[in-house]
Parts: sequence; C-alpha cells; structure tokens
Amino acid sequence: MKVQSAVKKETAKIAVGVGLMAVLMLAVYLIIGQFRLSVLLGTLLGAAFAIGNFFLMAYSVQQAAEKMNGVQLPPEEEPEEGAEPQKTELSPQAKAGRRLMQLSYTGRLFLLVVMAGAAYLIPGIDPVPALLCQLFPRITIFIEGILLKKENQAQ
Repeated sequence: MKVQSAVKKETAKIAVGVGLMAVLMLAVYLIIGQFRLSVLLGTLLGAAFAIGNFFLMAYSVQQAAEKMNGVQLPPEEEPEEGAEPQKTELSPQAKAGRRLMQLSYTGRLFLLVVMAGAAYLIPGIDPVPALLCQLFPRITIFIEGILLKKENQAQ
C-alpha cells in the first residue's frame, strides 16, 4: 500500500516539532550541567521512536480508512438515563477497520515498552530523555492547534 501524502506531510510536521523540542531539551541538559553522551543517545533513540510511532499510527489510520472503503461508523449515542445502551451492528468493513486500529494501538504500545526497556537496560543510554521524547508529538500537535486557532482568528 502506498503511503498517502497526508501521512507524509503530518509525519514531517511531527518530525520537525520533535527535533526542535529534542534540541531544546538537550540545551536544558547542557545548561544545568547534566549533558552526557548517554543523554544524547537517549534523546536520539526516543526521538526516532516518537516519530516512527506517529508514522505507524498515521499509516494504520490510512489503512483502516482504505479497508472501510467509504463506510462510515455510526455515531455512538448517549442512552437516556435508566435506558439500556443499544448496540449498533457494524458492517464487516467497519469491523475490519476498527480491528486494525486496535491491533495497531496494541502493537505500538508494545513497541513503547520495548523501547523503554532497551533505554533502561542498554548501558550508555539515559532512559529519561528517551521517555520524555514520547511526549513531544502530543506537544507538537497541541502547539500546532493553538497556532492554527490564532491564524484563523486573525483572518
């Protein structure tokens, strides 16, 4: 399956954000006098994993959307108080898309545990910056949302 341009574009945005925040984090380590090679290696490992994890998530969303072949999931309605929640039967395409997303989430979570274990167990890699880098994609998305909101208000 070919990677769509939207996946490439969003992954590039995340890569830039993660890279900038990684450099900022390394600068803080340098300023407080705690910069070592292990910090740099932990940052490189964590940043690479954070970007790769985002790419895998975006690609799995693309695959799930393609698997669903235009089928839309029904909205989940809130049941009235005291009423039994009603289950809506999903189409086979929607079930396949949902299953793919669940599998992707589980796999990416497993890879995070492997990366954290590797950062902790491999001598010469500081696990703290490796784990901190996992927050950078979310922070990048948050900052991008704020900037887009300000841009839309200015227009």
